[in-house]
Formats: sequence, C-alpha cells, structure tokens
Amino acid sequence: MIFLYSDVVYRAGGIETYLHALALHLHSQKIPFRVVVAELEQCPLVDELVDKGIEVYRQCRLPGDRWLVRQHFMLAWLATQLKPGDWVFCVRQPMPQLYLKTVRLVHRCQAKIAASWMFAPEFIPPVPPYGQKFCQAVTETDAVISVSKCTIHQFQEVYGYTGQVYVVPLHNLLFFQEPVPLPSSPPWKIGFIGRLDIKQKNLDTLLQALVTVIQEWQQLELHLYGGGSDQTQLEALAKNLGIQKHVFFHGAYDHRKDLPKIMANCHFFIYSSRFEGGPCFSLLELMQAGRFCVAAHVGGIPDLYKGFPEVGLLVSPDNPSHLSQGLITALEKVANGAISEHKIRARYFDGFDMASAHRAWTSVIKVNQ
Repeated sequence: MIFLYSDVVYRAGGIETYLHALALHLHSQKIPFRVVVAELEQCPLVDELVDKGIEVYRQCRLPGDRWLVRQHFMLAWLATQLKPGDWVFCVRQPMPQLYLKTVRLVHRCQAKIAASWMFAPEFIPPVPPYGQKFCQAVTETDAVISVSKCTIHQFQEVYGYTGQVYVVPLHNLLFFQEPVPLPSSPPWKIGFIGRLDIKQKNLDTLLQALVTVIQEWQQLELHLYGGGSDQTQLEALAKNLGIQKHVFFHGAYDHRKDLPKIMANCHFFIYSSRFEGGPCFSLLELMQAGRFCVAAHVGGIPDLYKGFPEVGLLVSPDNPSHLSQGLITALEKVANGAISEHKIRARYFDGFDMASAHRAWTSVIKVNQ
C-alpha cells in the first residue's frame, strides 16, 4: 500500500494539482494507495478524488483549530494503518516541525518513506529550532526525491545529505491532445498564468520591463490569469507606469475548464519568477499546448528550456532590461512565424509527460499491482 501524504493542502496550487494527477493515475493503474491530507482550505481537487471512489483520509480545518495538533492526530492515525513494506510518499517537501517524528514513526512500522521536494532546498533551509532535527530526518528518509535535476547538489550543501537524490518529474494530466493554434493576428498577446504574487512571481519587475517593450511594440497586451492579494498593487503600478491600457487582469480561473481558452488567446507566455521549485505545472501545460515561453533562469525551470531555444528563452529575473529583451525576442519570433508548436510539444513528450513521470516514480517507489 502507498499512502500519498500531505501535511498541508490548500484550495488550489501546485501541490494540490500534483496530488490530484498522481492519485488519478494510480487509480487508473489499479495500484493500491490511499490519500492522507490535512486541509487548511477545502480543496476541490480532493473532493473530486472522493467522488471517484478513491479512499481519502482528510482532516478538515475547523475554526480556531491548531494546525500542529491536527498533525499529531494524523500521524497517530497513520501509525494504525501502516504495515511492513508499505510506502509513505510525501507529495510536498516535509514541514520541519514534525518530519523527524514522521520518518521514525514510519520506520517503527517497518514501512518506508519518500519525500518530494518541489522547492529547491536553497529556498527552505533548516533553521532553528528544528533545523538539526530536519537534517537528520532527511538523512533517514528512504528516498529523497527532487523534481529538478539542477537542484541535486543543494541537498548536500543545504542539509548535509550525502545519499542519492532521485530526480522524478511531476505526474501531470494531458489537457491538450494536440497543439493549440496561435492567434492569427495582432494585437500581440503575452500571457501569464499563476498566482498574482509580487515576491515570488516578480510581476512588478515584469511590468517595469513591459514599458520598454511597448515603446517598440505598441500593439501589445499583457494578460494576467490568476488571483492574489497583490492584484490591487499591480493595477496601481501599471497605472503609474502609464501602461494600464496594455495590461489586463482576468482574475482567478478554473484550471480544469479554462486552460484551452487561455492558451488560444495568447501568442506566448512569460514566467518571470524570482524563485521556483521544479518545472512548474503551468510550464508543462504550456508545452502541451505548443506555447513558447520567456522564463526566469531559476529553480527547475532550466530543465525544460536550457539547450532548447525553440521551446523557451531563459532570462535573468532581476534585470528588467534583460527581461525586456527576452520579450522583444519572443515577439520577433511570433511576428516572423518562427514558433513551431509541434517542436515545443515534442519537448514535453521527451521526458515530462505522464508516462515518463510514472516510469521514474515507480523505479524509486516499488509498487505491487
């Protein structure tokens, strides 16, 4: 039995999308598993798993409850379920407060534990008062997994971990059976899909970079798809920069239904994050749809684009002029008909599709069917 375990689940996000895709695939393959989650918000993707008859143990948040207390109860429940030879797979990087206890509880039950780091270790360093225990827990983990090959060295540098780090792509659903045709004419539309978060997604720098681009390409629009508390601040910044007529805020979208419309509306996409984990779900979906992307050279993003200029262009997120030039280069490619949706899509199937991810995953976590 495999227990897909997450000590934090929100309404939506990369972890939730990954859990959903992995669970659906295991279910289709008739591999025995259970889902174990603690929700900080009710998650519609978990609701869908329940509707499909997948066995889910979920701790729902109650008003005034204490998160760490619920984690102890969840671990106590897990201890009653584990049998020798079972696997616990942490779909997100573990929370430092309880990870050593989690690892040792699993081992007392003669089971094994694997954990997937979606963020690079450099962004989740061990800090007091749990730092030393967290590093010890990583050392005792049976399978340390990274979703990005470029972060492998960080496990030793940040945690002192000297064992093997397995690189396993993210299970992800195929939303597009074929490339999505590009819009036929200007205005040239640049898309962004994700949370409107200035600190991580670097959207303030993006707007600043856009000023220069608009001076050369006046038939230009930036379409931002996603919600977030920073939207008001970004709207004000666009107005102060005098580019508000070129920037469109579409708000939150339904990932399961709205992606085709979003892809069809935009010529290419921008992902200017200051930091990321592995190759993001949004980028995988862009490749499925055959969309070129200007992307920051951070985290696991280079795994997708480095050495593949026909698929995407890597830029420095901290340099507005570098970001501007990247956007101009992409605009020239689009205007000259130099974007090949089929080449972009072929890159997706060369190591990042569901079949590739599952082969890598089952080579680490041995499953009995």
